[in-house]
Amino acid sequence: MAPAAARLTANAIAAVSGGDLNLKPVVQVVELKQVPGAAQERFRALVSDGSAAHQALLATQLNALVKARRLRRGSVVQLLEYICSTVQNRRIIIILNMEVIIPECEIIGNPSLPPEAEPVSQNVSSTNNSGSFTRETLNGSAGSDSNSVARLVSKSSANPANGAPSFPPTIQPSYKPPPMYKNRGAIMKNEAPARIIPIAALNPYQGRWAIKARVTAKGDIRRYNNAKGDGKVFSFDLLDSDGGEIRVTCFNSVVDRFYEVVEVGKVYVMSKGSLKPAKKNFNHLNNEWEIFLEAASTVEPCPDENDSIPTQQFNFRPISEIENAENNSILDIIGIVTSVNPSVTILRKNGMETQRRIMNLKDESGKSVELTLWGEFCNKEGSQLQEALDSGFFPVLAVKAGKVNDFSGKSVGTISSTQLFMNPNLPEADRLKVWFDGGGKNAASQSISKDVMPAFSQNLIRKTISQIKDEGLGRGERPDWVTVKATVSFIKADNFCYTACPLMIGDRQCNKKVTKVAGGNWCCDRCDKEFEECDYRYLLQVQVQDHTGLTWVTAFQESGEDILGCSAKELYKLKYEENDDIRFPEIMRRSLFEQYLFRLKIKEELYGDEQKVKITAVKAEKVNPSMESRYLLDLIGRHSV
Repeated sequence: MAPAAARLTANAIAAVSGGDLNLKPVVQVVELKQVPGAAQERFRALVSDGSAAHQALLATQLNALVKARRLRRGSVVQLLEYICSTVQNRRIIIILNMEVIIPECEIIGNPSLPPEAEPVSQNVSSTNNSGSFTRETLNGSAGSDSNSVARLVSKSSANPANGAPSFPPTIQPSYKPPPMYKNRGAIMKNEAPARIIPIAALNPYQGRWAIKARVTAKGDIRRYNNAKGDGKVFSFDLLDSDGGEIRVTCFNSVVDRFYEVVEVGKVYVMSKGSLKPAKKNFNHLNNEWEIFLEAASTVEPCPDENDSIPTQQFNFRPISEIENAENNSILDIIGIVTSVNPSVTILRKNGMETQRRIMNLKDESGKSVELTLWGEFCNKEGSQLQEALDSGFFPVLAVKAGKVNDFSGKSVGTISSTQLFMNPNLPEADRLKVWFDGGGKNAASQSISKDVMPAFSQNLIRKTISQIKDEGLGRGERPDWVTVKATVSFIKADNFCYTACPLMIGDRQCNKKVTKVAGGNWCCDRCDKEFEECDYRYLLQVQVQDHTGLTWVTAFQESGEDILGCSAKELYKLKYEENDDIRFPEIMRRSLFEQYLFRLKIKEELYGDEQKVKITAVKAEKVNPSMESRYLLDLIGRHSV
């Protein structure tokens, strides 16, 4: 007799396969195998209540239990979340969540497969000469695009000595679950309303389903052209009362049916759509599936049950974590708006104009970040935030689905699915206000949005030129930032600048090298555009030295202007347009043998097949004798203690 802790729920298989999704039965795994030839790793199981057994397919989130050997043949488990679907006229249990009660146990009872799981042509009562008989089991199709379950033939021994279950042709009594809909008269088969399930339980193996959720975001209609012709598409995001999220997409004629019906903030019951794998390049929601509505799909509003579903769900990241976030990743942030720039008109590389507005956010992590608003965000939310700051208020701004950009530091920009919430009613917003009013307003914060040296104490990062090589600076995963006091000993006068593209890509200037074409215009290969005027940007090669040695550094636009004291465009005109042989060399000479405090970024990079350390001068400040004296006195004082 099985121990008390291993007692299985009587008649559980009949109840679950009959549609009872609230039982949460205790069953035993009598077989567990990986689905062969699967594009995505999946496991199938045979679960038993001691009398009957049934085929089951494990959701991918349960794979870790199998790999950790917590779930194996003989395990006694409690099914917490599951559904039962009919696939190719066979019933199969999809296990979404379970708890392992006993990791390993002797096979309990003498379970048999239900008649509907047996092949019609098979005589389950016939045995072979060894006393065993054959049976056919179901194998869940692991291909994520498939909506069916393949069949797999296996053999099991009936010898009790080896612990394997035998399968006598016992026919279990049919189980009749309570009706899941009101009695509204006679209806045809399969016309009963589909049972509402959580979004987290959706999977392609279900036949009929319905979900109730709130629309949290809605995209515009986009038009496209491909080999099949022209088309249109739009998407919207759903959130249910259990916190599950999923994206819904409509194409062509389905767009006409539902675009005007769906409104942000309203709750709907939705059914009869197909599930396909989510394209993570375009879908940031925490769900491996995406719903595609079809001609037979239904979307019905639920005006009376809005309070049970939240209006929005956030997964806020501190601004300090954005510094290590991947480029183009989508995330939620919240912070205090400390500055808002005016809205400006930007020419995109497709020739279309758009609006751009840049603002700054800071939070308790001690970091700040640039947030770039595009298009209509500039006029609506951007204007409201500007008015708040002009009135002396510093609003809290929550950003849902902002896109990370890592060009010249890290910044966050809006995209079509971004949502902005000014002074939201959230615990995180309340905490930020308390922090800001209690001293955070005057607290120093370091921007992660510019490619500048971190704001460490100057005394801690001062190095000599020889230390750059001796300490192997720049050879780690991240660049090293140091300050070096050095003298400019030589500047290469040739190729001191380049002609750059002035067009904007996203929220940054292109800056790619451009060439002159027939007709006098400039052309950018990246933007595939021509324009009358180009930009000029420094690319100085400067030799610097101190008492320990010398090295070459590269000075780009800002640091080049710091060293030479004029813009690259002015210097370019002197040399190449005015051919001024007096002023040009004079400007180059007057910076020689001047002492500067160079803020250096040091990073090893790959040139061809060779790794070389690249040293970039991010900032160059002429040495202030008074401040330098204070630094040296402080250094002497610390070493004499």
